Amino acid sequence: MRSRARMAGHAIHPMLIAFPLGLLVTAVLFDLLFFATDRDSFAVAAAHTTAVGVVGGAVAGLFGWVDWFAVPNGTRAKRIGLVHGLTNVVVLVLFAVSWVLRLGQATWQPPILAFVLAVAGLALATFSAWLGGELVERLGMSVDEGANLNAPSSLARPTH
Repeated sequence: MRSRARMAGHAIHPMLIAFPLGLLVTAVLFDLLFFATDRDSFAVAAAHTTAVGVVGGAVAGLFGWVDWFAVPNGTRAKRIGLVHGLTNVVVLVLFAVSWVLRLGQATWQPPILAFVLAVAGLALATFSAWLGGELVERLGMSVDEGANLNAPSSLARPTH
């Protein structure tokens, strides 16, 4: 099934998810570095990457929902897509709360609860990323019907 939200022949949602996912993983790594070194710069970096990751995740999610509404009802893909999307909403809420808990802290130092929420969000994001892989790699969501190892460029004009 082709994605509804496309740009230059490719689905937009998978193009966008790499950035917020990478930012949120990096935020947890910065938190770990802060706790290991007590350097405020890591706390500040974690806060900023968390904020940008949450915003980027919300944008990516909008395109995911556009695609999800096109999936036929009663299919495994519809059910997995729903769990994938709702899990990502929880992930974004966990990271957003983690960010808010840092607001009143000196130099953005994360309270333990903020760190725990970020780690929980990361664990859920890993599960949700697996679900996304299941949708694409197992169920063929957003995979062009003419895909093959020697398919022409998605920018090429159709031959028929």
